[in-house]
Amino acid sequence: MLISKNISILVTGASGFIGSHTIERLVSIGCTVAILKRPNSDFSRIEHLLHKVKIFSIEDGLEIVFQNFRVDYVLHLATLYKKFDATGDVEDMIEANISFPVKLLELGIQSDLKGFINTGTFFEYDCSILPVNESAQTLPYNFYAKTKLAFESFLQSYSNKLNINTFRLFSPYGERDNYKLIPMIIQKALSKETIKLSDGMQKLDFIYVLDIVDAYIKALEEMSQLNQVGSYSMFNLGNGIPISVREIVSVIEQHLGESLDVVWGDPSVLDIPVVYADISKIKRELSWQPSYSIHQGIAKTIEFYRKKDI
Repeated sequence: MLISKNISILVTGASGFIGSHTIERLVSIGCTVAILKRPNSDFSRIEHLLHKVKIFSIEDGLEIVFQNFRVDYVLHLATLYKKFDATGDVEDMIEANISFPVKLLELGIQSDLKGFINTGTFFEYDCSILPVNESAQTLPYNFYAKTKLAFESFLQSYSNKLNINTFRLFSPYGERDNYKLIPMIIQKALSKETIKLSDGMQKLDFIYVLDIVDAYIKALEEMSQLNQVGSYSMFNLGNGIPISVREIVSVIEQHLGESLDVVWGDPSVLDIPVVYADISKIKRELSWQPSYSIHQGIAKTIEFYRKKDI
């Protein structure tokens, strides 16, 4: 099953880590892609693609997008993420994570939008029962997760009017990532810096970025084949394997062929100690499964940062 080249897709968050890889794939398979530009947008990840996509400025209003571009599907990756809550972030997070995508939905429905693919987070779940499946209770870890849950409740109310998927992401990593755990360790290792970490016993479900892109493509393929208009599905998007921070360091050491200068600290009292996804639903319903092992994903990520430093 392939996506028709006639499909037009609006991608939010296109200049971000996952967004950059996603529009790269969409353009490569011949889709017509539009992206949104904010005054502070950093297009450095997607400079090589800008001549292949349509760019709309948010300052001109979202209405302009739907008036000048036929949007078949919205692929919603934009988000305002803050791990730890701060009172000053509340209004901005509500605007970015709830008000903005709700407006997209409303305009899309008025313009015969066919489908909306949303991105959530495992931080929405109560992670006390493992592996975490889609029927787990919600217990949002932070205000960010609360805004994602709030938007999902809006989404479900539109499920009689268009086809909707939500992917709850676990711990993504890969090339062009922000300065998170795996790229931080790799970059410090390459520059021979000391790496200060917690005790390293925390276990997370790491998923390589190209596996995430594959899942979005699978969802688009499935949606484009649906005869009905009106559905809602939620999927966990992870590897389904818990991997400790110490194991991540070991894998990086194996691929670099040297020991890292790591200073292990105290256990983190703020983080979830162990979490991993039950991915049986996405395997069954979207025929998707991860293609990259942690070794393969980290090898590709190291290669990227090595070339970047040359």
